[in-house]
Amino acid sequence: MKNHCLLFYVLLSMFWISATSAQHDADRVNLDALVQEALANSPAIKAAESHWQAVSERPKQVRSLPDPQFSYSRFVESVETRVGPQEHVFTLSQSIPFPGKLGLKGKIAKEDASAAQQNYEAVIRDVVFRVKSAYYDLYWVDRSLDILNRYLRLLTDFTKVAGQKYATGQGIQANVLKSQVEVSSVLEKKLTFQKMRESITARLSRLLNRARTAVGTVVEIDTSRLQLQEDVLVATALANREELIGLKAMVRKSEYKRSLARKDFLPDFSLKANYIDVREGLSTAPDAGKDAWSLTFGVNLPIWLGKRNAAVREAEKEISANQQAFEDLANQVRAEVWDLHAQIELTSRTLDLYEEGLLTQAESSLESALSSYRTGKLDFLDLLDAERMLLNLNLGYVKEQAGYQKYVAALEKAVGGEFQQ
Repeated sequence: MKNHCLLFYVLLSMFWISATSAQHDADRVNLDALVQEALANSPAIKAAESHWQAVSERPKQVRSLPDPQFSYSRFVESVETRVGPQEHVFTLSQSIPFPGKLGLKGKIAKEDASAAQQNYEAVIRDVVFRVKSAYYDLYWVDRSLDILNRYLRLLTDFTKVAGQKYATGQGIQANVLKSQVEVSSVLEKKLTFQKMRESITARLSRLLNRARTAVGTVVEIDTSRLQLQEDVLVATALANREELIGLKAMVRKSEYKRSLARKDFLPDFSLKANYIDVREGLSTAPDAGKDAWSLTFGVNLPIWLGKRNAAVREAEKEISANQQAFEDLANQVRAEVWDLHAQIELTSRTLDLYEEGLLTQAESSLESALSSYRTGKLDFLDLLDAERMLLNLNLGYVKEQAGYQKYVAALEKAVGGEFQQ
């Protein structure tokens, strides 16, 4: 019965190893290809682009004069005049806003378009960041699965040895049972990473706007470190961050609205041309039947000052609100850059600890434990502890590698462009 149980665990672990090996044989994921696919297919990017293009059509509309009006009148009873009866009146009129009003409306609409363009650029950067974040999460998961598979191979050997020693009376049953428990624990960790991988691929499918399909493995990423100057990063972010540029456009828009509200105290004009159809009728005047023309010039009287003053105050409050929103976002951007820069520096130091000491020491410790175990100077459980320590350090190392690149991607998004090293 014990041998059957041992055989079950060995076969189960070998199954998981072969399954993951098949996964690694699948097409590998390329980050640049994923980013380009997202840029081409993302519904969020397309929606933001369409909105920008739609808003860009407004300046042409608001800068134009109002449509002229044509009207026709017919007298129910003809009006008899010296030259004959009047029967038909044709009128053409045109409203003309005070000079400068249409230009200000165009500028207001243009700032709306500028803000929409910045929103479009911000959506692009957000999508790129999310794709990169998912990619680095895939790296963490896939490398972790690979590490667990290698550990399972080692556990398989340990389990066989422990079983053989127990069968020949040189070992104890506790070693076999402990090895089986360890195998089960690793398989449970693998299931956890498999669930995480499913979630990550679902995220990628949404970003790429495609049906959920299998995603290949990520076996390596750029592990180079960056030398970043915090003050340069902050300056770059304040100059290039799309949301800040969009708020600047909103401030200018509010200033144009205030100018327009002030111009509303000035009158608008109207021109009207009338053509009156006159029949000869019974008139004997020399100019009988001569049609009449008239031109009318009109001007509105902006006497209701209350609503105009309110419009000016509204625009001034809007300017203040947008300026305060800009300052608040600028402070938020500074804090975000400071935080990400600090996280990158700390993660870099953590990686140095792994690379310059922890991993090497753990590997040396395991080699020593293996040597002592072969000579019978070390207990089997102590050997497992040494291997488990190296396993956890390797898992932690790849997680920090992925975390470092995710912080870098977040910093790229935070500064609104490529940052200076």
